[in-house]
Amino acid sequence: MSDELPVLWQYSFSNYNEKARWALDCKGIRHRRRSIMPGSARGLWMSRGDRTLPVLDLAGRRIVDSTAIIAALEERQSEPALYPVDQDERRRALALEDFFDEHAGHDMRRVGFWELKDNLDYGLEFMTTDQPRIKAAVGRVRLRASFPIVWRYLSKRYTFNEEAVQRSRGTLIAALDRIEAERDGGDYLVGDAFTVADLTGAALLYPLFWPPEFQYELPDPPQSAFLDSVREHPARQWISEIWRRHRGSCAAA
Repeated sequence: MSDELPVLWQYSFSNYNEKARWALDCKGIRHRRRSIMPGSARGLWMSRGDRTLPVLDLAGRRIVDSTAIIAALEERQSEPALYPVDQDERRRALALEDFFDEHAGHDMRRVGFWELKDNLDYGLEFMTTDQPRIKAAVGRVRLRASFPIVWRYLSKRYTFNEEAVQRSRGTLIAALDRIEAERDGGDYLVGDAFTVADLTGAALLYPLFWPPEFQYELPDPPQSAFLDSVREHPARQWISEIWRRHRGSCAAA
């Protein structure tokens, strides 16, 4: 095992990056974080092709994708476990992780960026969370100047258009409904303990609820008719409680 600390390359505001951070912190794994400036040369290089952030450098390996990162962390340090010991519960937890990855995380990104494009000042502040003040200011100027090009790239890569956004809003509501159905009044989605399923759902849906336990100082939540429409969903309280119980006590290692 390498003596060097793992390095997490991240966008600090991103829901998928929060999923990886949470797993590292949950396991108490000391690591370094490198917050990438969106639109920077490094960010574009690390996100080329089908690659994306987060990226974890771990014991001489470069691991891409939050799901692969959690799998590697489970292999490296099994306790505290995010994968249930019981095989049926493990299959269910991993299936829910995949469900939220594919039917919550991408849709949350699409809806969020679609709304931020009409409030560019806010969006630029949000995307430069955790950057030093001067670097953030310079980055916002550059992002503003390059925004038309960046938006065309994002639209092509992630399908940002009105029709897709409408579908994604419905998908997010369905994901909240799935949470309520799976937990069936219980504290957790699988069994009676915190698993990768709970972590993934709560992390990827965080922009719906702006939890106070988020480790970076985000700007106040934006005005949003969609966000307002889901504030009373019963899954909101569950997500808030998961954050309070399992993220508030999980400080960065």
